[in-house]
Amino acid sequence: MPCCLLPPMRRALLTVPLLLLGSGPARAQDPDDTKLPAYQHASACVAVLKREALVLTVRYKAGHTETRPEIVKLTELGFSFIGTAYKSGLRKPLADQLLDEAETAQTHASPEALRRLLGECQLEGAKLLREANFGERALVGNRAAARVEKMLAPAEDGR
Repeated sequence: MPCCLLPPMRRALLTVPLLLLGSGPARAQDPDDTKLPAYQHASACVAVLKREALVLTVRYKAGHTETRPEIVKLTELGFSFIGTAYKSGLRKPLADQLLDEAETAQTHASPEALRRLLGECQLEGAKLLREANFGERALVGNRAAARVEKMLAPAEDGR
């Protein structure tokens, strides 16, 4: 089946870019007003999933290695949102700006609001992954595993 005939969510996961890594050209993006709320939602989900993964990463580095599978899962869910937003047209620098705004907003949110958002985003991200085909899920899993390896790597000691 040609990719243009695939449902939008599946097309969204065909390529999982690393919007949160590296740098892109500093070019302004004027998003379609109808897409901006979806981009903001995806950014909020990536931010809350990233936040939880970082909390678990601290626990992992403190010796709680049983947290690794959950860190991988949260990272996979985050990449499912990134891929969907990318395929919908979101690019740097707007992607970075929206993520920064979501992370800042979450520093002022109540723990209850963050838990609720985390739960909603986990369900939605799981749905994105369920609707993806085998290759798409493998790509998300591969990128997430690479990101987790980097997150859990021992810190450089400056030598």
